[in-house]
Amino acid sequence: MSARHVGRTDISAIGIAAEETEVERAANRQLLQEGRLLRSKELERLRNEEENGYDGPRGASNGNSRFSSQRSSVELSSSVSSFARTADARDLRMQLNQLEDKFKGAMMVNAQLDNDTQVLRYEVDLLKDKLDDMVELNSSLQKSYVEKKRDLAYHRLQITELTNRLEFARKQIEARDELIQQHNLILLDANEMNDLAPPTAKLDTTGSENNLPIDKKRPGKQVTNGHSDHSSKPLVNGLPDENGPCIPSMALITKTTAELLRTLPETTLDSQINRLFKERSDLLARVERLESELEEQRKVPETTGRFSSRSRLSTSDQADLKQDIQNLRSQAQEYKYKLQEALQKNASLESDIVRLEGQIKRYKTIADSCEQQEADLKQDRRKFQRELREVQSQLEDYKSENARLQRKLDKALRNPNNATGSGMSSLRSTRESSSQR
Repeated sequence: MSARHVGRTDISAIGIAAEETEVERAANRQLLQEGRLLRSKELERLRNEEENGYDGPRGASNGNSRFSSQRSSVELSSSVSSFARTADARDLRMQLNQLEDKFKGAMMVNAQLDNDTQVLRYEVDLLKDKLDDMVELNSSLQKSYVEKKRDLAYHRLQITELTNRLEFARKQIEARDELIQQHNLILLDANEMNDLAPPTAKLDTTGSENNLPIDKKRPGKQVTNGHSDHSSKPLVNGLPDENGPCIPSMALITKTTAELLRTLPETTLDSQINRLFKERSDLLARVERLESELEEQRKVPETTGRFSSRSRLSTSDQADLKQDIQNLRSQAQEYKYKLQEALQKNASLESDIVRLEGQIKRYKTIADSCEQQEADLKQDRRKFQRELREVQSQLEDYKSENARLQRKLDKALRNPNNATGSGMSSLRSTRESSSQR
């Protein structure tokens, strides 16, 4: 585009210069032709005067002799005046030719300067456009730099947070290992355990066989079958990460308990613990049955006396049981109502989230369209500025050409009539051609 514009500007300037030179040549040719006509007329007049001067003495012999001296003096004065006029005309023509040569040289220099001015203006316009583009690129780079800086700060915060979590996890692991060594425990894999919930017990420093496995890595969590609730998921911000890798669950037991579990035929820890609890419950039931039989045998004589008291105790137990059942039902209803409220709140929050996501998408599309419109407007503005500069440069060229023609006309009007009488027509034609352009 720039090459085409430069070529078009150069061609227009060259065409204008060529037209001006053609006009000047036509004016010069016309002036030379008029000068030749004047010279031929003057020579013809001189020839006629000379012929009249040669024929005068022959006619005077036949005429009166008293007019001969007067005629000769008149011819002499006319020849002197004609010679003076021819000398003045020759000098004026020489001066006119010199002025025309100087004027031609000045016109060529002026045309060259105009061409150089056009080229420099176009280069200035190109540099202005490049400057605008660089300013826009700088602003976009500044925006991207700010965004990258913000992302870098966020990632640094994330790195520091993860580093702190890693140090905390390392300290917890070290504390767990110290507790395991201190209490003489064994860490077992519990991946194959089912979700059963036997009662938990605190770890005893004596290492008794009745202790149940406790996860030392997460104090405060309820242990299920020897491992924590969320032991298979990594924690993110205090909550289990569902998308993270699965961490194997572990269980802590004493050495005596481990030896006891090895004696059982089952292979998994879950089945071994279930069998132990089942045997324990069977033994407790058997002990209770035996104790009840022993008490019945001891208190057979006292059955009649204590029948009424047992009946009263049974009725009071039934009343307490009914009251407990009612309380449990009321609590269940209350929990059910709270659950429904929580579900409703959750549904409303989900609908709000969907609505806000839709608004965000809509605002994002609006922002993208606004940015596109802004870019288009900037491009149109640059194009209009370029066109305005071109029009202004053309207007300045026309003004300079008009001023030059006006100066030329004024100069022609200030010249004497005998030197420029023949060139007025050429100047008028030049002015008409410039006005037509």
